[in-house]
Amino acid sequence: MSRCAWRFAWLPSVSFLVGAVIVFFTMRFSVAARAREFRLLLCLGESRAGVAASLLLEAAILGVVGTIIGLLISVPAGRMLLAEGISTTGQRPEGGDILPWPELISMTGISVTIALLGVAGPVRSIFRMEIAQVLQPRFLGEDAQGRDLNPTGLWWLLPPAIAAAYVLGRPFLVSWLSVIHFFLFEAAFITILAAATLWWVTPLLRGAIRLFEAVIKPLLPLEALLTGRRMRLASKQIGFAVIGIVLVFSMLTALHDITRSLKDEIARWGEVALVPYIFYERTSVPADPESFRRLLALNGLVFYRLSAKIPGALPMRLVKGEDVNPIRQKLGRPLLLPGTVIFSKTLAARFDVSVDDALIIEQKGGKHRFRVIEVSDDLGFYAEDGKYIDLRSYAVFSDGNPLFASNLERTLGLYGVAQFKDGSLPLWRPIRGDALYPYYLRTRFGLISGYRQSREIDRDFLIFDFILVMTVVLATIGVANTLLIQVHGREREFSVFRTIGMDRLQIIKMLVAEGLIVGFVGAFLAAIIGNILGAVSVSFLDHFTLFDYRFLVSLQATGLISLICIGTCLVAAIYPAIVAVRTSSAESLHYE
Repeated sequence: MSRCAWRFAWLPSVSFLVGAVIVFFTMRFSVAARAREFRLLLCLGESRAGVAASLLLEAAILGVVGTIIGLLISVPAGRMLLAEGISTTGQRPEGGDILPWPELISMTGISVTIALLGVAGPVRSIFRMEIAQVLQPRFLGEDAQGRDLNPTGLWWLLPPAIAAAYVLGRPFLVSWLSVIHFFLFEAAFITILAAATLWWVTPLLRGAIRLFEAVIKPLLPLEALLTGRRMRLASKQIGFAVIGIVLVFSMLTALHDITRSLKDEIARWGEVALVPYIFYERTSVPADPESFRRLLALNGLVFYRLSAKIPGALPMRLVKGEDVNPIRQKLGRPLLLPGTVIFSKTLAARFDVSVDDALIIEQKGGKHRFRVIEVSDDLGFYAEDGKYIDLRSYAVFSDGNPLFASNLERTLGLYGVAQFKDGSLPLWRPIRGDALYPYYLRTRFGLISGYRQSREIDRDFLIFDFILVMTVVLATIGVANTLLIQVHGREREFSVFRTIGMDRLQIIKMLVAEGLIVGFVGAFLAAIIGNILGAVSVSFLDHFTLFDYRFLVSLQATGLISLICIGTCLVAAIYPAIVAVRTSSAESLHYE
């Protein structure tokens, strides 16, 4: 299953984009909250160029320090994950790890650039500030909206986002050129989807605020009024926190949809090709065929003799016609006779083959023509070690074809698969490994092999689970940071509330309510966008791979992810609320 992990190579790029959005707007919000400070510096005689230079230097220092800390943490964390077999291949690498220095240096430059771009807009605003504004009274609406340093301009993130996607995706593009169109489509789609989310957030946020006011007003009239007014005034700033939440949890929802689709495809294939069968390898040729048939009857088995499998562009295997045709005739399916062939679904998808197509094999002796009578996986598969896609690719011929008489047909009976006549599974009717001795010995139970495949695919996705958990943590920090910046910018507001008689619990309720509203709006959008993204991803996986993927919506999983989203925002609002109630009213109300 580890061969499938590369299909989700866009996930680290999306996680980086989420972090970039959080860092970008955190820088802008923090600067916007200091607009009055910059005006005072200009009033005291500081040049605009000096204020701008100090702001850029501060952003550069923060970007460099943060990047260095991230790199120092990433190396031991990466080695720890590799030691546990948590990687994009689902396996422990052989030999020592090699640090990708070019990629690390590129990401360092990109992260510092993002920090600088976060203050680019405010720096430009500094040169357009009117010093007379500093003498005006400061009203709640002006502080909330941050008119002079309005945190907009998401387009600044487009160049570094594209650069990050290239750095993270380049190794996969080099190795998997056959799916480059799918990868590029996903990257473009995710970018467009993230941009489109901007247009949805503000109206939905305002609608959620009004709904909150209507529901909470009978119980907490003062908190509902103040929270609603404040969030409407700051809806643009809060909207960017919602965007980060939507990006994170829509990716979580989409990945769950893709993972479920992949597991469902494996399970459906296993139910046909693996689970019903017991796999055998021949130890000796039956001298008395009748004695072998008695062993089969004694154990209630139906046995199909298989040949060795010829690898190559057209993997092929023979099956004894007299073993399979009686059952196929009973089921009303076309008989496997000389001149006919059955393609597995994976091989048929590789060559775009369908029923009644003709397979022509040329050799020195002439042309051999075979008619495709069926495309299915329930005949011809033998459980062995090898690449997953190769094991599922094969063409099944019967004995009696002149093409195979002197080669492949000589190995017919070397392998065998058996199933119970009554259709029961081996799990409920265990059979001894030496039940067909001395002719055949059991090598594998199909049911156990299917279970192991399921466990292997779970291991393959551990790396993506780790990335998403870290991204959720990052989103929590981002939301908490955004709320905390707003809290520091609202110290005078909270002091006024405290002065007019509001207690600490009421202020905490206000901030927690803000976090819950952000969580509900983010969860709603993430559920919609995530499932849409999952459906598109599954559709393209089905189109660009050799497997049969089907999109399935899980209301239970979507609901659980939505609850995690709301809980994340609730937790993120707790620390800013604690900071808010610790604010000194006397210090906040003194003249600046």
